[in-house]
Amino acid sequence: MRGKEILQQAIHQFTEMTGAVLQEMPVKKLKDRADAIVELRFGKQKTQFLVEIKNEIRHINLPRILDLVGRNREEWLLVCQYIPKPLKEDLKNQAINYLEAAGNCFIHKDGLFFYINDRTITPHRKPKEGKLWKQAGLKFLFVILQKPELLNEPYRNIAKAAKIALGNIGPFIEELKEEGFLKQGTRNGDKIWFIENKEQLQKKWIELFNAVLRPKLRQGRFRFLDKNATGNWKKMAANNIYWGGEPAGALLTNFLNPEIFTIYTLKPKTEIMKQLRLVPDKNGNVELMEVFWETALFNFLNVNHKTVPPFLAYAELITSLDSRNRETAERIKQKYPG
Repeated sequence: MRGKEILQQAIHQFTEMTGAVLQEMPVKKLKDRADAIVELRFGKQKTQFLVEIKNEIRHINLPRILDLVGRNREEWLLVCQYIPKPLKEDLKNQAINYLEAAGNCFIHKDGLFFYINDRTITPHRKPKEGKLWKQAGLKFLFVILQKPELLNEPYRNIAKAAKIALGNIGPFIEELKEEGFLKQGTRNGDKIWFIENKEQLQKKWIELFNAVLRPKLRQGRFRFLDKNATGNWKKMAANNIYWGGEPAGALLTNFLNPEIFTIYTLKPKTEIMKQLRLVPDKNGNVELMEVFWETALFNFLNVNHKTVPPFLAYAELITSLDSRNRETAERIKQKYPG
């Protein structure tokens, strides 16, 4: 759906539900990279917004949105066809006004406040994603992005590396072809498959990893029983754990001091809790995650075995709201390209 159509649909739903008047203002020249300007009137109160229009946004888009609105967040209104539920909460927590085409919104400016969060997204409004972009498909994509030569090995090798059922591999490869991410070429006279538009595929994987797969891998929040542990985390003697997120960024770049300690493991949660002396705490700064790839992948990555693969650390940090985390992500990308 085109931008103006999204805006008009959102305006219609909002005015129908609230009785307020929201309308696009005619302007000769837009300022501050805005897509439109709208005026909101309710009773005797009125205010205007610069509008950013998107069909759909993901967590990876949030840092760019924060850069766009800068310190004048209340002046902007993000209008989207569809916003994933977890992202709506993040937008609200960041005091970013948003309006979804279905009418869901968070708008707070100049004494006006609207918060609607119960409008159902109808099927035709939902983004269409194939099975490739579900949990198993994202695991498959992760390993072939790390090791593209797997595409030319038996399907059972790919399935083992991705820790998914063998029957998934053929359909996933066909879907990659259909979406233009897989092409056939030759090497030494032999026909081989290779990834095309790799950067675009990586970006889409990062978006959906954080929205779809990562929440399923989370085993809970904890805190260290030893208060000195956050200062001595590099010296921890624990087997079968891999640092992700901020600790991975610190180990891979020597640039970051972690505040949130992300740990990926194959071991049962209770065993890691005992090893690292962790106690459950929903507000704790330690999060346990499940390893979702065959750890033998490290044999070819040739990086610090205490961390997750650099691409995964990058994916977690580049979508952070913390500018230092995003800078660390860029350093990882420069140091470990591909």
